[in-house]
Amino acid sequence: MPNWTIIPPTMEDLDQHYCHPMIVKLFRIMKAIYGLLDPQNEPSGIHEGKHTAAFGYENSEASDESSVLSSFFIHFGLSSQTSPRFAIILPSMQIEDMTQGSRIPVPSELVPTVTDICDFAVVRSQFTPDPTEYEIDEPESYPAGQVWERVQMQKYHELLLKEGFIQSIDPRHSHRCDICRSDLLQCKVCLKVMCPSRSCAAFPLFCMRWRPCAAGHHCWYSDICIDCVVGGTTCLCEETWTCDLCTEKGGFFLRCLRCDRPFCRGCSYLVGCRGCRASNLCHDCAEEAPENVAKENYVELVGPCTKCKSPVCKPCAMAAAAGTSVHIAVVSFSTGCDCIKSYK
Repeated sequence: MPNWTIIPPTMEDLDQHYCHPMIVKLFRIMKAIYGLLDPQNEPSGIHEGKHTAAFGYENSEASDESSVLSSFFIHFGLSSQTSPRFAIILPSMQIEDMTQGSRIPVPSELVPTVTDICDFAVVRSQFTPDPTEYEIDEPESYPAGQVWERVQMQKYHELLLKEGFIQSIDPRHSHRCDICRSDLLQCKVCLKVMCPSRSCAAFPLFCMRWRPCAAGHHCWYSDICIDCVVGGTTCLCEETWTCDLCTEKGGFFLRCLRCDRPFCRGCSYLVGCRGCRASNLCHDCAEEAPENVAKENYVELVGPCTKCKSPVCKPCAMAAAAGTSVHIAVVSFSTGCDCIKSYK
């Protein structure tokens, strides 16, 4: 019986060029179900590791849609438990609490998401990996991504055909717009595609918005559409956002030692060292905290760097002056500056 545990993602999955295309859809359903039926255990992020999400279907001689969907299941549970807590029941579109033995209808706003996962399962069941292209122990995210990418590309070209912009589909140029020949822009999570050219007639057909992660090309997701943005962290000035995985990696925000709120380097409410990430209290906490606490958490800044104008603390400045530059990798990663040795 083909079945895959998609959440939490494995390290092998994270090493792939893209994550499993159903990972955000499964998380959204799981978060909504726990929020309704078990709010104390509602998941906070895809990579938190406390929950599991799996789906699959029974093997059958026929791989048509009806045979796959008749045995299709989606299970959610806690990582600490051996049995799943919730299940999606098809075709009745119900949520079953497997502990309580009760069922409720799938909320209407989740039905399209469940349908997408069902559509994926049908296409995946009809996909036979080429043994020369896929290794036996290849993470499921790889063939799954290949399968769903083809589906999304096909949907793009079929829409242009339906709207009368083209007369036929050329399979030789599946990654390009049929109208303007631009390379199609693709979300790295859901793999949906659109033409990036605003002057192209195809552009208004696809309502996809994009939100860049502050990690840039270091981000695991890289290009991600606004529909796939879940969790993550936004700074207090709301100018900088990092996805949930890059938030866990850290290094993009300064955090107040008292309230732990995140601040980007453009936020004026908190100033800290861009080398070691040491920071003072934010303005609010500096006013509210007792004087002895504020002094205890004070970081002496002696920068800024002459090139990137980022502030640095005294220990980092002394290390740079001595030629040790212990924080150069962190500074380069977070600010793009490689001149930690140069200070006023």
